Amino acid sequence: MTTILRRKVKILATLGPASASPDGIRALLAAGADGIRLNASHLKPDDIAPLAAMVRAAESEAERPIALLCDLAGPKLRVRKGTPVQRLELGQTVELSADPAASAIPIEGFDPRRDSPPPCRILVKDGKVVLRVRELTPTGVVAVVERPGEVGGGMGVNLPDGDTSLPSLTDHDRACADAALAAGVDTLALSFVRRPEDVALLRAYLGPRAGRVPIVAKLEKAQAVQPETLVPILAASDMVMVARGDLGAETAPEKVPVLQKQILRSARSLGVAAITATEMLESMIREERPTRAEASDVANALFDGTDAVLLTAETAVGAHPALAVAACASILCEAEAHLDLDASWVCRSQEPELRDPVGDAVAMAASRAAEQLDAAALVCFTQSGRTARLVARYRPRTPILALTSDPDVARTLALVWGVIPHVCHELPVDHEGVVRLAETLAGESGLVRGGELVVVTHGAPIAARSATNLLRIHRVSTVE
Repeated sequence: MTTILRRKVKILATLGPASASPDGIRALLAAGADGIRLNASHLKPDDIAPLAAMVRAAESEAERPIALLCDLAGPKLRVRKGTPVQRLELGQTVELSADPAASAIPIEGFDPRRDSPPPCRILVKDGKVVLRVRELTPTGVVAVVERPGEVGGGMGVNLPDGDTSLPSLTDHDRACADAALAAGVDTLALSFVRRPEDVALLRAYLGPRAGRVPIVAKLEKAQAVQPETLVPILAASDMVMVARGDLGAETAPEKVPVLQKQILRSARSLGVAAITATEMLESMIREERPTRAEASDVANALFDGTDAVLLTAETAVGAHPALAVAACASILCEAEAHLDLDASWVCRSQEPELRDPVGDAVAMAASRAAEQLDAAALVCFTQSGRTARLVARYRPRTPILALTSDPDVARTLALVWGVIPHVCHELPVDHEGVVRLAETLAGESGLVRGGELVVVTHGAPIAARSATNLLRIHRVSTVE
C-alpha cells in the first residue's frame, strides 16, 4: 500500500488554470490528491464535461477511486464588474444601488433596500472594507465607511446582519448541477447555506438523482452556525464544509477557530463527514514551501477531527499545484503519527439524533474490537457508503477497507477519513461470501497476512440492501 492510501485525512484539490490539464491532474493525483473540486463560480455549464472527462481519465490511470466534486456558486453578491477602483476613507458616506447610474458603488446580486436596511453592515472583499447603512434612498442605500479601503469591480460582498431573501439555488446552479451529473460528477456542494430548507431545495431539484449524489452543505453564513440551525443543517446534509473565508467575513476572524471546532465536533457526533477549507497553504500560491503557521493550521484541522482538507487557490492558480498537495500530504502524515495529542479523534458519545442507531452501535463495536484485538484491517461491505462512514466516525487506527460494487459510492468514500475505497465487481450474495471477499481483497491490498485478524461488518440480508447490522471477527487463513 502507498502512503497516499495509508493517510487517513483526505486531500481535495481545486482545478483551475494552473492545473486543469491531463498532465496537471495526473500530477495532483500522484502527489496525493484524493479528490478534485470543480469551482462552478468560475465555470460555465459547458466547461464541466471536458474537465470531468480529464479527471476520469487520470483516475483510470491511477487505478483508485477519485472523488469529483462540483462546488455550485450560489448567489453572487459583488460590486458590479467594470466598476473603477476607488479608495473609501473612514467616515465617508457612499451610496450603493443596483442601478449603476444612481450610485457611487453599483452592486449586483441583491437589492440593498430590501436586504440591508439600516443599521446593517455591508462587507466588501472578505470584510476588508466595512460599510454601515445609515438610510434608504429611492434606489438604494447610503452607508458610512467604518473600515476604509479600496473597492472595485468584481469584489465580493457579504451581508452578515440578519437573513436575506436571496435564493439558495440560482439558475446558474441548476444548469451546472445538471451538467455535472451528466458528466459523471459524484458530489455536489451547495454554497451559502443558511437553513436546512436550502439543502432540501437542492435535493428536491435533483429528484430521483438525489439518492446517489451526496450534498455538501457549505457553512459560510453567520445564520448557518447558530446553535439552533447548525444541527438541523447537518442532519439534512450528507457532508459539510467549513468554508472559513466567507465565514470569517460573516462573523469575525477570531471566531473562526472556535467555530471550526464546534462544526467538526457536531458533524462527527451526527456521523456527517466534514471538509475544512480556505487558505490552508495560501503562501504556496507563490512559494515552494508552506509557512510554519500554515503547517500548524493543516495539522490542527486534522486534530479537530476533519475528514478532508480542501486546497483552493493553491492548486487552481498557484505556481506549484502538485507541490502544494505533496506538502499538505506530508503535514498530514506527520500529524497522524501523533494521534494521541488530541482526544477529539475519539467520538465520545452516541447521539440520539443519529439516523441509524443500530448501524452506529455495530460500527462502534467494530472499531473497538479492531483496536482491542490489533486487527490488521476493518473491512466494510457497503452498497451506499453508510457503513464505512459510520465506522470512520469512531476514528479507528485500523485501516478501513470499504468494498462496494458501485464506482460512484467508492468515489464519494475517497473523501471520508481513513477509508480506502475499493470497487469489487463480484457482488457477494451472503455473509460467507462477504467474508471470503474481505479476506481476498484485504490480502491483495497488502493490508493483511495469513493468520492475522480482520473485522468484517455489513448489512444482512445483502439482497435487501439492509442497514449495517452484523459484525464478525475473522482470522485470515494461512497458506502453506
